[in-house]
Parts: sequence; C-alpha cells; structure tokens
Amino acid sequence: MNFTQEQLQDWIACREKEMVEDIRRLVRVPSIAEQGTTEEAPYGAACKAVLEEMRQIGREKGFNTENHGNRLVSFLYGEGDREIGIWGHLDVVPEGEGWKYPPFDCTRVRGFLIGRGTQDNKGPAIAVLYAMAFLKEKGFRPEVRFRQILGCMEEQGMEDAEYYLAHEKAPDFSFVSDCRFPVCCGEKGILNLRIRSSKVTGRLENLHGGTAPNAIAARAEAIVRGKHFYAEGIAGHAAFPEGGKNALGVLCRQLLQAPGLECEPALKMAALLGSEGYGFGAGIACSDEKSGRLTCNLGTLELKQGRLEGELDIRYPVTKKAGEILKKLEGFLDDFGCEIIHQADSPPYFISSEDPRVQCLTDAYRQAMHVREPKPYTMGGGTYARKLPRTVGFGPGMPADLSDLDLPKGHGNGHGADEAQSIKNLQKAIEIYVYALLNLSNYYGNQEEIQGKEKAERAE
Repeated sequence: MNFTQEQLQDWIACREKEMVEDIRRLVRVPSIAEQGTTEEAPYGAACKAVLEEMRQIGREKGFNTENHGNRLVSFLYGEGDREIGIWGHLDVVPEGEGWKYPPFDCTRVRGFLIGRGTQDNKGPAIAVLYAMAFLKEKGFRPEVRFRQILGCMEEQGMEDAEYYLAHEKAPDFSFVSDCRFPVCCGEKGILNLRIRSSKVTGRLENLHGGTAPNAIAARAEAIVRGKHFYAEGIAGHAAFPEGGKNALGVLCRQLLQAPGLECEPALKMAALLGSEGYGFGAGIACSDEKSGRLTCNLGTLELKQGRLEGELDIRYPVTKKAGEILKKLEGFLDDFGCEIIHQADSPPYFISSEDPRVQCLTDAYRQAMHVREPKPYTMGGGTYARKLPRTVGFGPGMPADLSDLDLPKGHGNGHGADEAQSIKNLQKAIEIYVYALLNLSNYYGNQEEIQGKEKAERAE
C-alpha cells in the first residue's frame, strides 16, 4: 500500500468536520441501555436508535452492514477467509449531575468534543470506521476480512457480546477500541456485588447517592430527623481511583457525627468502603506484578425499607481468585451486620505481549507515533476483551491537557461530568488504526503463503 504518513494526515484533516458531525450524530442519542425490553428494542428505544444511526453512517461510507438481533451492528471490509474483529460499543453510562455543558449535545470547545460518549466509546467507534474508510477509498484489498462490531450493552454486563458469540462465529483475532494505547494484554477480574445491611435506626429517614457501580459517586445526600446532609466528591471511573473522591464515603463519615448515628454499623461499613478506592478498609487490598493493585468502589448506596443497599465494583489482579477475595469481604461485612445479596464475577484475562498479532498492533503504534519501544500493559478497566477469545485492547486513549477547557476538578473523564475527547488524539488514532489494519493483513497474508508452501512441500 503506497502512501506517506503526510498523505494520510492530509486525508484525515480534510474530513475533520465530517468526523465531528458523525460523532455528534451518535452523542445526541442518549443511549443508556435498559434491561428486559422488547425483542425489537432489547436494550431500549435509544439503543436501537443509536445502532440505526451508526448503521446509516456506515452505509454512507460505503460499507455493507449487518444488524445482529437489534443488539449490535457490524461493518464488513474485505473478503478473506480469516476474520479480524474490531469491537466497540455505543451505549453509555448515565449522565450523572453537575455538567457545565449539555451531556447529549457534543459541544466543540478549543479542540475538544464534550458530551457523553465522546471518549467512551462513540468517538473511538468513528475513528475505527474512518481508518477502514481510508483504506477502502485507496483501493486496498486486505488479505483478511475486517469486521467492526459495535454493541449496546457493554456498560451493563456485556450480554450483547454473549449474544453475538451464541449466534455468530467468533473472529480469528479481535481488538477492542476502548482503552488507551498502545496494547492492553490483560484486564483484571471484575466482581459486581449488591450488599445489604440489617435494619438501621429510624433517625435516618433517607439516603441515596451514586449513579452506577463502575463510577465514583460525585454526589450523595441524606435526611436525619428532618435535617438535610449533602456531600460532594470527584467523579471518575471505578477502575482508576487516582484523583477521585467518593461522595458516599464523605457523606457516611458526616452522618457518623450526627446524634444517634454514632454507632450505626451500616454507616461505618459504608464509610470504610468509600474512604479510598483500593479495598484497605475492607481488608481485601492486594496486588501483583502483572496488573497492579485491586480497586474497590462503592458506586451506589440507598436506603430501602429500612436497610442500606449498595453496589460494589471490585477489580482484582489477574493472578488472584475471586473466591479468596469474597471470603475476606464476607467476613468484613458480617462484622457490621451486612451481607452480599447478589454477585457476578467476570474473570480476568491475559495474553502474552510476545504474540505476533500483539506485535502487529504494537508496531502500528510505533509507526504512527515514532516511539522506540512501546510497552503493552494490563488494566483494571473492563472491555469486551474479557468476553471474547483471542482478543486484546488497543486504544484510542492518549494523554490530553484539559486545562484550557476550564472545567471543574474531576470533570472531563470517561464516566464523569463533561466527558471530553481531544479531536487531535482521535485523528492520530485513525492513523494508528490504518497501520494496524495493514500490519494484520500482511501478517495473515504471510501466514497463508507459508501454510500454502508447507502444504505443497508435504504433497511432494
């Protein structure tokens, strides 16, 4: 394939306005997944609408599209026998509170797009599509079949990926465009737990806070004998506690100072779980060399029928076992008269950085970024990679300076208020994805050639 990096960059620059508008078309659909709706809209009307909008964008770029049970859409490029899956998602977490800009209107501010999904994961979905569109426009005929696959239940359990695998053949290799560059070779295990306390004192009349288990609570409030208590935190993703502050922990520590609540066990439990993001308060802190520290987030808490109910998001290292963590946590909760009433475990995964397909992706990052030795990594974030065979994470997250946006502290993150995406970073991601597709095509083309020669030699 003959083109220079400058020619690729010029092509991308000429389509900046078009790219921004395509992202805006998706962000304007508030595609928060719903459970248990109709077969025509299994994840709700908004998710069906965003899938159709994305499908229309794909058609406009000249790709054949497929609808998979109104749960996912896919775009095909190439006709090879081997298939490479490129996964992303179009559902988003709830908008939460405290936005400076409209969450579902994709505002452009000094080189950034602000809106729910610009980072996670609508902007990246468009970047991948544009990479395929560039190669298609240049007449490149890949040695493999590329399939971009976009679901709408990633943020709430990934049932969409399970549906796809139950009805379609898994790709020979996949990468997920829902993390940071260069290559994510592993993800921590994820425990999602619902916990419940014994009866609390009647002095506590109301308590609620948080929007989702995988988001650090930004606000929480309670009423004690008619007196209102309010706490603010710093929102963020549960998997990355650094810089976050859990409003639920702040609130519960306040309440423990209120008359009549000083010894309330359930509040003490919640205060410990919300005090920091690494499980020290619950006695479950641990780490390993491959994936780092366990994280533990009390994402929601609510007073229901005289008991506190909350949701925990625990990301545990790839070498640890969920059972070991649960045993310790159950002991901690029991000390405060609390229990686990629901649990779900998504085990960790890990692929060697020496895998040749991982090297194809690493080399693509090196080619576009002109860095010597980009190092694959592992993370606490949860993506489709943990549900799929032969899959890694690959971008497009890169560092971005948000200081010029004059946002409140903690704003701009993927699951926080004023979620922001750098346009330049997305454009660079398109470059990287172009090289990645070329490298993977060449790799599989060479494999076919080698296998053909070996077959011919055996026949002789």
